[in-house]
Amino acid sequence: MQIHLAIYHPQQAGILSAAISLKAEKIILLHRAEDDTAGIESVIRSRGIACQSQAITFDTQVAREQFAKLIEDNQSENIILNASSGYQKLILLGFEQFSNYGYPVFLVDKFTDELHWLNTKNTQEDLHLSHQLKIKEYLKSFNTQVLDQGQTNPEPAASRNLTQWIIDHIGTHDAAISSLNYMAMMANSNHSYELNNHDHKNHALMYLLEQFQQADMLNLRGRKLKFVNDTARFYCNGGWLENHVFALIYGMRAKRPHIADVSRGMQIVRNQGQVKNELDVVAMSHNRLHIIECKTRRFSKSKEEKSAASSAIYRLDTIKAITGGLSGRAMLISYQPLNKYTQSRAKDLGIYCCSHQQLKQLERHLYNFFDNS
Repeated sequence: MQIHLAIYHPQQAGILSAAISLKAEKIILLHRAEDDTAGIESVIRSRGIACQSQAITFDTQVAREQFAKLIEDNQSENIILNASSGYQKLILLGFEQFSNYGYPVFLVDKFTDELHWLNTKNTQEDLHLSHQLKIKEYLKSFNTQVLDQGQTNPEPAASRNLTQWIIDHIGTHDAAISSLNYMAMMANSNHSYELNNHDHKNHALMYLLEQFQQADMLNLRGRKLKFVNDTARFYCNGGWLENHVFALIYGMRAKRPHIADVSRGMQIVRNQGQVKNELDVVAMSHNRLHIIECKTRRFSKSKEEKSAASSAIYRLDTIKAITGGLSGRAMLISYQPLNKYTQSRAKDLGIYCCSHQQLKQLERHLYNFFDNS
């Protein structure tokens, strides 16, 4: 039996992906007494892999003895140390004991998705991991529950042409798009909104509304505007950008098999909590979680809007950290231009940005985002 001994860390990955690629039959999961391992244990077992969990101490000599005993108890099996996750002290003690007993140790590089053998280089070759992890099980391993899987099919053809028209005319209808977003957000429960005098006399806005009406997204009679349904209202409230991003990634999978799973509008909650979060677009690539936030509102230099921009950046960084661990990646895609302040904040946090005129080359930016994970 192939057994992997792994050390659980609440912000690190690499345990499940390695077990799948190497066809492990059992994982012995070492963890701190206070760590919640229910999520990762459930995911491991759902893959048909047996899982045994055991608390481990940080006392050097006691931990050394724990490793030695586990090796001795399983010496008749093919036991391997997965040094990809865990606390540095415990990893080093595990490496010491496995090397002393002559058992193999490997490490998964979170940036390259390569599995490297650390003490058996001459007998086993390094390998690139398979890309089988799904978004739902990856999130569950970080104790995040999926409440709604979201959309997993690409944007309908009916709205694709309108989306492309918006992209082609970036810079021409920015203010009108912002107004339409506001109308969709403020419409009543019947999806209706009444234009004021200024809106009704705004030729640029009326021209934009005509394009959306021709695409069967809304009906306009005088000052009475009514969105066709929930889906159309979501689209007009900036959902078109999420649809566009999702459709591009969905199509990219043929050329990028490492993009194993993609979803739009997924709703999640942490640790059975009450605070729900929605992920605009989320994908698994190179066995790492990639989260994309799509914004159509304007982030200008005003104090209020700079604050909103900062909130969007920090929210994205927080969600990336709690759902994707230290290896998670994030991207902000904005229809409106991003000011230098927002771009600087994003760069500091390692968040990839693509905005305004760059959207005309969005596919190229998405390839760059996923290829350089």
